Amino acid sequence: MGHTILPFTRQFKIELARFSQFKRGLLIAEDKLLFTDLWNRAEFHVPAAEIASHPLPIATILMMINLEQEKSIHKMQANLDGKAAQIEILQSKLEYKDLQIANLSDQITELDKYIEERLMTFREEMLAIKYEYAP
Repeated sequence: MGHTILPFTRQFKIELARFSQFKRGLLIAEDKLLFTDLWNRAEFHVPAAEIASHPLPIATILMMINLEQEKSIHKMQANLDGKAAQIEILQSKLEYKDLQIANLSDQITELDKYIEERLMTFREEMLAIKYEYAP
């Protein structure tokens, strides 16, 4: 008779215990938190690992961790793509606003010229009135 294979949940805990020294050796507290988070997220895939029943539990665990990292990468990529789309929309709005500003600037220049012409005409009319009625 062959020997009994431990349930993967137990194998997972054994491997985690084997890596406890590695975790303690990490110098940065954030690294320790990330290490723990990776193992915690990988634990969600234990049912799939039970079905796979790979002879090397660590290979399965590494695949579980890799899957979680891929999910994170895809989520970040989707977020990045969304931000890129928002940037494109904002850039097109900015270009439109720049065109509006240029148009308004042209209108202001035309109004300044018109006002200056009207003022000159008004001055001339006032001078004509002043000197026409002078004694």
